[in-house]
Amino acid sequence: MRKLLLGLLLLVSTVMFSQSTFVKKYTTFVAKQNGVFQEWKQSEVTVVFNPKGVRDVVFYYENGSVRTFHQIGDVKQGKTNAGDGYQIIECIDQDGYKVALQLFDSDTALRVIVSEGNSIEFHND
Repeated sequence: MRKLLLGLLLLVSTVMFSQSTFVKKYTTFVAKQNGVFQEWKQSEVTVVFNPKGVRDVVFYYENGSVRTFHQIGDVKQGKTNAGDGYQIIECIDQDGYKVALQLFDSDTALRVIVSEGNSIEFHND
């Protein structure tokens, strides 16, 4: 019974978290193409998670462009091989492409995984 209650509490907290609006700001990014990291670039990006209680993630770039991702899966938690905790969600972008968004517990990085070996990683250095 205790395990059932703990499981329900975890489920409720995950659902509540997934609907809370919060904002992250990043100042640099690096792209990874075919498994090779490209050059680091400076760029201010503001990311809004769950705006207005909707399961979307919206990227606001300093040049005025906006990119919206709609969450299609549940929040999953994990750890990297180095032990860094993260949360990951599957999304569909505004053009219909499926990606994964990986938010690290260290509160310093967000990764958009486009496909195997291809990603964009944002940092707040």
